[in-house]
Amino acid sequence: MKKIIATLLTCTMAVSLTACGNASSSTPATTAAPAAETTAQPESSKTDAAADSKEAPAGESYTLKFALQNGETHPLCQGVAKFGEILEEKSEGRIKLELFYSGTLGDKASTVQGMQTGTIDAAMLMSGVIADYGCDDLGVFTLPYLFDSVAHARAFEKGSDGKALLDTVQSSGSSMVCVGAYQESARNYFFTKKRVEKPADMKNMQIRCQEGSIYYDSVEAVGAFAQSVAFSELYSALQSGVVDGAEQPLSGFVNNAFQEVAKYYVMDQHEISPNLILFSEVTWNRLSPEDQQLIRDCFEESVPYFEELSDAKDEEYLQTIKDSGTEVIDVNVAEWQEACASVYDKHGQSYAKVIEQIKNTKYE
Repeated sequence: MKKIIATLLTCTMAVSLTACGNASSSTPATTAAPAAETTAQPESSKTDAAADSKEAPAGESYTLKFALQNGETHPLCQGVAKFGEILEEKSEGRIKLELFYSGTLGDKASTVQGMQTGTIDAAMLMSGVIADYGCDDLGVFTLPYLFDSVAHARAFEKGSDGKALLDTVQSSGSSMVCVGAYQESARNYFFTKKRVEKPADMKNMQIRCQEGSIYYDSVEAVGAFAQSVAFSELYSALQSGVVDGAEQPLSGFVNNAFQEVAKYYVMDQHEISPNLILFSEVTWNRLSPEDQQLIRDCFEESVPYFEELSDAKDEEYLQTIKDSGTEVIDVNVAEWQEACASVYDKHGQSYAKVIEQIKNTKYE
C-alpha cells in the first residue's frame, strides 16, 4: 500500500478500534404513496397497527419505498433497479422496490431520518454520510488515497473484513441495516480556469468539497481553502467564480454538466468510497429471516451487473468530457498521496485496524 499508510501502521499497530458508532433527471418510478403507507407492512395486514413490530411470516407481500439521490439514468440507480428486478423475480412478485429518484423523498439527512423512523424502507447513501450517524468506523472511507484502485476497494468490500465493517451499520445502533455496497470509480478534482497537475498548483484556490473534518483537512493539506457550497448551487458557484474547483466522480461530473464550466478534470483519484444499500431496521425486523436472506442474495446478484455497467459508462463519460473541450489530466498519484500525509498523521490512528485490513487485501 501507499508509503504514508505503511508508516502510519508501523506506529499504530497496537491501536484497537472499539467504536462502530463515526443529479440529474427525474421522477419516482411510480407515483408516491401517502406518508402513512411508506412502511413495509404486509399487504394483508396494513390495517393491523398492533402487528407493526412483529416479524411477518415468509410468503407475505411487500412494496418497499427506496430513496435515491441520483437520477434514473445514473449507473448507481440502474444498479438498484436491477436489484429490484431480481428481487421481484426471485420472490415471485411478493417483494417489490418502489424507486424514488433525485431526492424525491428528501435530502440525505431526511432520508436517514426516514429510515430510522420507518417511513422510508430503504435507500442508497455514501458511506461518509452514514458515518455521521453513529458508525464512526465508516469514516475510514473518507481518508484520501486509501485504496490503490477501484478493484482494490471492491475486493475489500466483498471480503470478510469489508462485510464486517458494513455490518457495524446495524450493530452501532444507527437503526439501519446495510446489505452491501456498490463501488463506482474514484472522485477527482476539477477546475474552472487554472490547469492543475501537482498538489502545489492548488495553493490558495477555493475548493468546494464534501462536509467533514477529513474532507476539509485533505483540501487544506494541498494548500487550498475548503468551501462549503450546497450541491444544488455548485454549478452557479463555479460559473460565477465563488469557487475555483470541486470534486466529483466521472458520473457526477458529466450528469451535472460541469464540463460546461470546468476546463480541467484531474485524475488524482483522491476518494474511492462505497455507496451503501441500506434498509430501515424497522422495516427489516418485520421481514422473515427467509426474506431477509433473499434480499441479501438478490442484492449480491446485482453487483456484477452494476460493476460492468459502471465501468462501461465511465469510458463514455471520459469521451464526453474530452469531446466537450475539457482537458483530462493524468497525474502522478503518489505525489498527491504524499501531500496528504498530514491527514493520516491527524486521523489515521482512529482507523489503524481497518487500514491494516485494507493494506492486506488481495486483488487483481
